[in-house]
Amino acid sequence: MSDWDTVLAVYWALWAADGLRRAPRRIFHAVGGWRPGRARLRFARFIWLGVSPARWRAAAPDIPFSFSPLGISNRPAGTAGRPANPPREAAAWRWDEIREVGVAAGWVYVNGQRFFPDTGHLSGVQLLELARAQPAAREEMIRQHLQRWLRPAQVRRRAIVLAGRTNSPALFNALSLGLIAGLSAYVAFGVSQRVSAEWAAALARMLPPLLAYLALLHVAAVVMAWQAVRRLKRPGADKRGSTLLGALMLPAQALRLRAVVAEGFFPPQHPLAVALALGRRREQVELAFQTLADLRWPTDDRHDSPLAREIAGWFRSALEPELAARLKAAQLRPKQLLAPPRPDSPASCAYCPRCGDQFTSAGGACPHGIGLVPLGRRR
Repeated sequence: MSDWDTVLAVYWALWAADGLRRAPRRIFHAVGGWRPGRARLRFARFIWLGVSPARWRAAAPDIPFSFSPLGISNRPAGTAGRPANPPREAAAWRWDEIREVGVAAGWVYVNGQRFFPDTGHLSGVQLLELARAQPAAREEMIRQHLQRWLRPAQVRRRAIVLAGRTNSPALFNALSLGLIAGLSAYVAFGVSQRVSAEWAAALARMLPPLLAYLALLHVAAVVMAWQAVRRLKRPGADKRGSTLLGALMLPAQALRLRAVVAEGFFPPQHPLAVALALGRRREQVELAFQTLADLRWPTDDRHDSPLAREIAGWFRSALEPELAARLKAAQLRPKQLLAPPRPDSPASCAYCPRCGDQFTSAGGACPHGIGLVPLGRRR
């Protein structure tokens, strides 16, 4: 292997690794491209952004807790992900019991105990504000948080703004990627040894100007991405500037500048809100069904404390009307989403309303403990 082969192999390895995104657990990722205001949702822990320099990602984790005017629990409610990530053991605190809150290593700690994952839906400061608020004002604050997590119009608007502000860096990245791919093919297939001496000499003379042009494209794209970062503010600590500085020094990591600008640009939202804003119709229907099913037929909570069950019950009763308003705007009807499936065999007489699995026995419950519903009857 020649020195050029080694350099190009390392370059492409760094480029491929730069497209990998990892989350602490399985969550939804909205991955967009050239089409403004559109993205595909993936439920995974690891995703690869792919080849296109226009790709960007917005993390959309489920809300990892439930809260009410009475207190807060680490038992989530209204989750869209399947399988869900329930806590090993449900815990709950009354608001007047909360003395201190901290965030460390991706977790929110309450009174020194690890409580729920830090997904950005509720910061430590906001949690303390709720704990210290007067009971009369606390419920209104909670409902404001619910509304803040369900804003499809805001998500769609930000996606369109992101595409507009980063269109030039993405185009420059696409041009650079094409030129580097051509140069790699030239080296890998030994083109200089397969053409005449005159052509080989001409191609050798073109190499220095081509490398200079690539360097110019690289610097220009990073500068334009930096300008986009300055315009597209994000809450909290912003590390995109240091990421761009690193990309300036490592060209292989500067071919997905739109993805760099998008990191943290989207506010924490419920996955269903992201699907309603950016997803395809099939994704909207799927996540709407899964969210509503989790609200109406929760699992894994049979051994929770009375306090945790009461908090989660209030949270479900408050979240579902907010979701219903967004579903109505998207022309999705809960009755249709939760309608019984068609029998998959003549022997099928009941089904699980949460997952849709069908059974030949009309009584009992599914393996998750959800009571079976007769086919042909709506819930």
